[in-house]
Amino acid sequence: MISYLRSTHYRPAIKQIDELQPGTWIRSERPNEDERTQLVKLGLDTDILADALDPHEVPRVELEDGWTYFITRLPDTDDEFNDYTTPMLFALGDKYIVTVSRDSLGRLWQPFIDRTLAPTTQKTKLFMHMLDAISRQYQTRIATINRQMRATTSSVHALKAKDIATMTEYERKLNDYLDALLPTNTALEKILGGKMLQLYEDDRDLVEDLSIDFEQNIARCKSLLRTITNLRDSYRAVMDTRLNETIRLLTVITLTFTIPTMFAGLYGMNVDLPGDENAPYMFWLILGVSGVIALSLAAYFLRKR
Repeated sequence: MISYLRSTHYRPAIKQIDELQPGTWIRSERPNEDERTQLVKLGLDTDILADALDPHEVPRVELEDGWTYFITRLPDTDDEFNDYTTPMLFALGDKYIVTVSRDSLGRLWQPFIDRTLAPTTQKTKLFMHMLDAISRQYQTRIATINRQMRATTSSVHALKAKDIATMTEYERKLNDYLDALLPTNTALEKILGGKMLQLYEDDRDLVEDLSIDFEQNIARCKSLLRTITNLRDSYRAVMDTRLNETIRLLTVITLTFTIPTMFAGLYGMNVDLPGDENAPYMFWLILGVSGVIALSLAAYFLRKR
């Protein structure tokens, strides 16, 4: 699907238009072969367009034939070919700004269109506002993971196996976010050099702010990953301690029952043993002596841990 959107200084609200005009934002989602051909005719590089639709493409920035190509990844998608992020291409030319994605991004662009008052004729500034919207999406997702982790890990001793499985899913998601955020921030730093995109002073400030936002997202992801690692180590230590306690208790119980078993084995032999075997109290005497010894042995081992 391809749609044309445009806004100006005099009409800053972004509106959809029917015909392509200079200063238009060309929004392409899940393009078919005809739509890809149409994009190539506008001047987009065929190979870079194919890369943008690759589910495993790494974020980067390139300059080719007067077009600046910026590939990044968005958080959380329903695309079955991705884990937790999906690729997206920004292409900035002399006349147009083009966005291409292999996923439907109404959840990102509709709030952006409703909220943003930016002229599409200022392509660089609009591009920075778009990246800012992506950065806010990452912030929201990371904050949600943080809240869910705090709710799940209120007490290490209360953790269960399913909680550890949930932590593993969070870890995979955060690693996927980190794999997208790190190269995206590197690409932003290249843009700051001024070779990839012409920047005015206000644009440079926007890029610097964006880079700071992405660095904060990166730092937050790393912090949560360290927390997950520490929780998993703590859980393993608690489980080892519980296992050691259980083994210790079973060992004490085994030693405790060794004494009565020994007496029962001795007096079950077909030989003469001390004591009057016909005495009515003999059974209770043997049982009492073996019980006292067993309990004393159990108390000793439990006290000595």
